[in-house]
Amino acid sequence: MARRLTLSRLGAFALLSTTLLAACADQEPAGPTTAVAVRQNLQVSQPTARPDRYLVSFKTAEPATFAAQVQALGGTIERRSPLVKLATVSGIGATGSATLRKLAGVEFIAQDMNAQFLPPPNMSLMQVRELSTPGPRPNGTDQSSAFFFPLQWNMRQVAADLAWNSTPGGSGELVCILDTGIDPDHLDLSGKVDPTKLVSFISAPLFSGDLDPLDYNFHGTATAGYVSSNGFGMASVAPDAKLCSAKVLNVLGSGSFADVIAGIVWASEAGADVINMSLGAYFDRSVPGGGDLVTALTRAVAFANNSGAVVVASAGNSAINLDEDPATFISVPAQIKGVISVGATAPFNQANFDGLASYSNFGGRTGVTLMAPGGDFVAGNTLDFVLSACSQYQLTLPFACGSTSYVFASGTSESAPHVSGAMAVVESQRGQNKPTVTSNCVTRNTDVIGPSKVFGAGRLNVFKSAACTVR
Repeated sequence: MARRLTLSRLGAFALLSTTLLAACADQEPAGPTTAVAVRQNLQVSQPTARPDRYLVSFKTAEPATFAAQVQALGGTIERRSPLVKLATVSGIGATGSATLRKLAGVEFIAQDMNAQFLPPPNMSLMQVRELSTPGPRPNGTDQSSAFFFPLQWNMRQVAADLAWNSTPGGSGELVCILDTGIDPDHLDLSGKVDPTKLVSFISAPLFSGDLDPLDYNFHGTATAGYVSSNGFGMASVAPDAKLCSAKVLNVLGSGSFADVIAGIVWASEAGADVINMSLGAYFDRSVPGGGDLVTALTRAVAFANNSGAVVVASAGNSAINLDEDPATFISVPAQIKGVISVGATAPFNQANFDGLASYSNFGGRTGVTLMAPGGDFVAGNTLDFVLSACSQYQLTLPFACGSTSYVFASGTSESAPHVSGAMAVVESQRGQNKPTVTSNCVTRNTDVIGPSKVFGAGRLNVFKSAACTVR
């Protein structure tokens, strides 16, 4: 079941696990300078089987005797997703799983798996930056007056600023962020988030906060800010788009396949025009049940596309040529059919702004669809990063964030929401919602920055995409 919370400030936080607190205990809060969140390379994500939790796929509809059979085995149906012919069950054990597998109408049963979908940030470079005196709310879509806009090379590089005054800026479009939750009370997100579309799908909470939709990590809030913001501290790609949020990753950035799938289905039913997944796991699908989980995830993405949603995901931070990796290995959800996979570009010491980020996965045949700014840390220049909002509820960083706090970060997690925002801008400009057409407008109107075998279609250009005439 999804957990829903009405928008309100929480007066106090539940304490996180002793392990997390100990990990941050030797980190003193930094002064109000520049916040940097470096995402470390994540190589192969070793999935962890969820004890006695299974994803059941039906050939057509759920068999009439299925519920009774689960009950007879001492199990519970945790979640039903009839539109994608799936159910999640627990309490049946390996023997019960084998029994259910033989039931007429069952296509397959796969043990659910947890994966570390987000690499941990490098704490050693992290500081916080505050907006002490917010200016007036920007007039309309133009966000060039945002306090930190002069530092946002990423917005200018994709010509988002040129699109502000020539498009509706994503007005009327809903972008759903599937991530670690969101801070709906941040100065630059307040009023942007649909309060009826905030849920948590975490089925194995590390602490009580995982069950509400607030962002105790920081990642989901930062992701959302690139898509749409109020323009006080930071500018965004689609300033007039609305946001919704499904928490599918816990406070430490891990989650299960079944929970991610449930988030995709929920966002599709909630009317998402764009679904952003700045998350990824790179693993061997030949592990027992791995192929079936990928099949179920592919089905959920197809449902989203058929429901009118463009699905965008980060390509991953392992510096891998995904076109040349072993056949059984896959970056999910980036390499799932129907997903727009986004790699990262970045400057080096504020020069060559379209360089391939040192960590970014690449490969234009199967690995990345296109590229967008993600920032980089190799030059040691903070300005090479990209800036976004920091959740005031976060518990994972070695400093506190408030409602006017901002961090600089780097990763393909940052590049994907630039593309999601562009999709919203294009749809608002065209006045219709056809995912294939919208995707073509974005991917066929890029700036070519290098060979397609590395960069795919090229680097995002929001202004050119919005002028698309494809039907």
